[in-house]
This record gives sequence, structure tokens and C-alpha cells, in this order.
Amino acid sequence: MKNVFSTIFAAIMAIALFSGCASSPEKQAAQKRAAALEALKPIQTIPEKRPDWVDSVPLTKTQLAFVGVSNKYATDAEARNEAQTNARLQLVHYYGTLMSDKGRTAKSSYGITSDVFDPQVASQQLEEYLTEGIAKQIAAKDFYTEVYLTTDAEYAYIVYALLPIEKSVADAAVKEYLQNAADAYKAQAEAEKDAEKRQQLEKAADFFGGTLQSSILE
Repeated sequence: MKNVFSTIFAAIMAIALFSGCASSPEKQAAQKRAAALEALKPIQTIPEKRPDWVDSVPLTKTQLAFVGVSNKYATDAEARNEAQTNARLQLVHYYGTLMSDKGRTAKSSYGITSDVFDPQVASQQLEEYLTEGIAKQIAAKDFYTEVYLTTDAEYAYIVYALLPIEKSVADAAVKEYLQNAADAYKAQAEAEKDAEKRQQLEKAADFFGGTLQSSILE
């Protein structure tokens, strides 16, 4: 009986080994193709000289800037669209992270409970607010395009997009969100019957209207 099991086991291993060897060339070819695509050098760039802003984002005291980049696309238009979208996402994530970090730090000194104010939830809400507001209204100021010729002799494009925004414009949108939240907390507090919950809501209203605003917009 032992010999029978040994024979069956050996046969299974042989089949598995054969199958692996049979598929190996195809797998290796796919890996080589993927590596070749990644290793491609652009045959053309527009403009010819790579702008400084691609590698060093130009920030000033009054202006923020974000550089978005696309994946390889079959058309320049698709790549431009993704690069600009990527830059806009960076903008909203920038303020979302500020909300999360500053909110978490300042919240502890206010003693606001998490059921009333959760910094992570507020961060997501701010990002949604900015996405539907200013992020849709601003456009990239400049583009840098890399043109590739793929192994199938087809063109592919990678685009970088420079998206500048006046800090005062972005700050105004964030302040509007914070003030709306403060007003909403105040309204909830006025309607709340439970004294302890009302106090928490009043703290949150004061927090959003004052400390959090000055902390994020400093």
C-alpha cells in the first residue's frame, strides 16, 4: 500500500512540474514584456526641455502648487486628464491631512468626545467639500508630455500637470467649510435637550469656529 501512495505522489509531482515548465516560457515572456514597457525611454518630450517644476514644486508664501502625473495612456488627452485629476486629488488630500492632524492635536485640549467630533470623518468630509467646490474650478497651468513608442509600435503618453492655486482662495474654501460646521453644531446644541450632549455640541461649535480655523489656516 505504501508503494502505491508513493507512486501516486510521484506522478502528481511530475505532472505539476511538467505543467510549471510548460507555462514558464509564457510567464517569462509576459514578465519581459512588462519590464520592457517600464524601461522604455521617451522618443519625444513636449516641451523638449524638462521644466524645473516637474522635479521641484514651486511653492511661495502666497501660492500652493501640486504636480500631478498620469500613467501611460494611448492618447495625450487621456494622460492630460488623469494628470490634472491627480493634482486636484493632491490638493484636497493636503487639506484633508491638515484637518486630521490639527484636529486630532487640538481636540484633546477641548475634551470633545469622538461621537461628536471624529477628526478622520471631518477630514473626509472636508475633502469631499473641496472636491465638489474649488477642485473642479481650478485648472492646470502647464503640462509636460513624454511620448513613448511601445513594443507594439504604438504611441503612449505620460503627462505631468502643474496645478497652482492662490493660498487665499483655498483657505477661503476651507474656512467656509469650518464655519458651516460650526453653525451646524450650534444649531444642534440649541435643539439638544440633554445638558451633557448640548455642552459637547457647544464645545464643537466653538472649536470649529475658532481654534480649528486658526490652527489649519495659520
